Amino acid sequence: LHSKIIGNFRQKKYSASASKFVVNRMQRSSTSWPNYRNQYYNPVYKIRSLIQTLDAELAALSHRCAVSKVNVLNPVNPSVGYILGHSSSGTKYKAKPEPQKSMAILSDGQPISAAQTRTLSSMYRSRVIDAFRNRRIFTVYGNYHTIRRALLNRGWLEKLAPNRYPKLQSLPEEVLLQHAKRGNDYEAVAISKIISHFPAFFIWQPKAQRDYHSDVLPLRNRVRRGRNLDFSTKVGLIGCAEQHQWFHERGVCGMSHPRFYRLGGGSEERMAFIEDFRQTQCRSLLKYILENIQRLPELADPEEGTIPISVVHFAVTNLKKHFDEFEHRTLDEECEKSKESENIEWQDFIMDSNRVIKNNAKIKVTVPLLEEVSKLSRIYLTKLEERRRDYKWDGCRNLWILKPGYQCRGLGIIIRSSIDEIWQYATNFPQRRYIAQKYLERPLLIHKTKFDIRQYMLLSISDCILTIWLYKDCYLRFSSQEFTIDDLRESIHLTNNSVQKRYKNKPNRDVRLPKNNMWSLEQFKIYLKHSNAPDNIWDERIYPGFKENLTAVVMASLEETDFVENSFELYGCDLMLDEQYNPILIEINSTPDLSPSTEVTARICPLALKDLVKVIVDLPRNPLAPTGNFERIYEVNYKIKRDFDPEVGLDICGKAMTLFKQTAPPQKKLMRVPTKFIKKTEHTIKLPLKRLRGPAAQKTKALMESGVTEPKILRSAAKEALALRYTAPK
Repeated sequence: LHSKIIGNFRQKKYSASASKFVVNRMQRSSTSWPNYRNQYYNPVYKIRSLIQTLDAELAALSHRCAVSKVNVLNPVNPSVGYILGHSSSGTKYKAKPEPQKSMAILSDGQPISAAQTRTLSSMYRSRVIDAFRNRRIFTVYGNYHTIRRALLNRGWLEKLAPNRYPKLQSLPEEVLLQHAKRGNDYEAVAISKIISHFPAFFIWQPKAQRDYHSDVLPLRNRVRRGRNLDFSTKVGLIGCAEQHQWFHERGVCGMSHPRFYRLGGGSEERMAFIEDFRQTQCRSLLKYILENIQRLPELADPEEGTIPISVVHFAVTNLKKHFDEFEHRTLDEECEKSKESENIEWQDFIMDSNRVIKNNAKIKVTVPLLEEVSKLSRIYLTKLEERRRDYKWDGCRNLWILKPGYQCRGLGIIIRSSIDEIWQYATNFPQRRYIAQKYLERPLLIHKTKFDIRQYMLLSISDCILTIWLYKDCYLRFSSQEFTIDDLRESIHLTNNSVQKRYKNKPNRDVRLPKNNMWSLEQFKIYLKHSNAPDNIWDERIYPGFKENLTAVVMASLEETDFVENSFELYGCDLMLDEQYNPILIEINSTPDLSPSTEVTARICPLALKDLVKVIVDLPRNPLAPTGNFERIYEVNYKIKRDFDPEVGLDICGKAMTLFKQTAPPQKKLMRVPTKFIKKTEHTIKLPLKRLRGPAAQKTKALMESGVTEPKILRSAAKEALALRYTAPK
């Protein structure tokens, strides 16, 4: 009768749960089909949850239907011996026989006495106390089973998260102990119930979760910092880019990144973005003419041309003005045009230049004159690119990519070339806090396809040292379509796996590219070896460039970093390469995707997590422990003495600032004025040098005769502008 009840109960329960699961899936798919059409549902987790729920309810039913029997044979629970650690040595645990004890009948038919249940509970409690004394209790939120297994293999005990086995956690401890066997879920939940009042000493948690048990300083996978310098967000990365020049050191710490601006920032930053957009448009027009220098007769037409030559002269003039700003030649220049007339002039220029670039409109000019202008523009472009390496990454379209300031996985990203569309899009979604980043129009391509590199970085904080670790292995992510700037769809320009998995690979794409759009580092090295890349380019330029970029970002964020002992964090860094194989930092993610989405990630992600446990758990206990593929690239002592000691003094390193000196105009010959006609005023009348006496006059006269002019005296406004340029942050 008991077996029939349980069988009927299991059959009804499973059919009801299965039908409910099917109905829920149908309702969810019918109401929100667009959100789930590209997601893969793994039925194993749902079935496993159903089985656990049924087992828990069957255990409760068996407990209620338990039959009281007399303990005659005194059976010993085989699951007790391994807890004592005597099973391997041969020593057996013998429970004291008791004449009459109640026994529970399990689903497998094996009885267990209440005495054995208490013994099992005491053994679990002794393990818990021992783990607490040795700081070996951990909590892992999410499906990071590699971390969980690595800690369990080291003798740690898991304090389960509330959302892990919720049905089993609702059962009483006695029922769990009756079903507990070595390594099963009931044992894990039973130990977690006993351990619930103890703090965890290793916590793997989401970023938005509150930090618990801070008093015991657990190993926590979160390094907190202020929002202005949180490089794991787009807005914070801009703040780090503004501060990194204070930590620049050639070959050690240097940040290479595209230009970006906060569209929701202050008026100064908005004006800086507008100015950058306009100057980029000038360079785009001149680059377009230089790239088509072989077909100038098609661009120039003195009779039927629709674009006046003044458009090209306007671009060259602004290019020269931009170069003069680098040479500090424009400090004393005053703006003669009104703001309104200047804006109209720029709007006309942008419209005419886009007609030349995009619509192949002809310029009303002769070919020889256009050749002379192109030669002059080439000189200024070369000089500017020598000072600003990021100008080499620009093309002829003036493309800007808009990203939400605090989102990831390619959500809400668009590419635009019109400043009006950029402002309109950012204004329509103010809650996203968009940033505008200059799009790399000339990246390094592999078989005409865009790619980026995912590199893992680990930060660890000890009692006084912050250490930067870089993973030696990485992988490449390809786009599913061939690269072109004529089409701005995300399937071409966004290489995130969360974006590309929604698209099919282009049929006419190069067959040498992977079908899963990922390459391992070894495959990339083989490609570099068989291409025109310099020898040993990875070890000599690419990987050292990764180190410099990431070290610079971390150093720039130290001002707002909370240095909590035993904190650590794993970051997923996205970098690209230019045509000269120089690394360019694009963004950094604080919660990278570590799921085995492809064959490449199925290999590298578990290895990275295992090596992370070696660095965070094993290395502090044993300084000679291996760290796997993680390499220590930089260390910072954050407990330096910050109080000023007048006896030590300050060390000043740098060089004198060179200002542009204009040639002084020729001085007019001064007339002799009788003394009685000289009036005392605020301004002093200059007398000829021959009337001055003394060695100072003779020295000044010698300098002027040798051709050395007096240094230019800057006005107050120029001094203020110069001071702001070199002292104030951006």
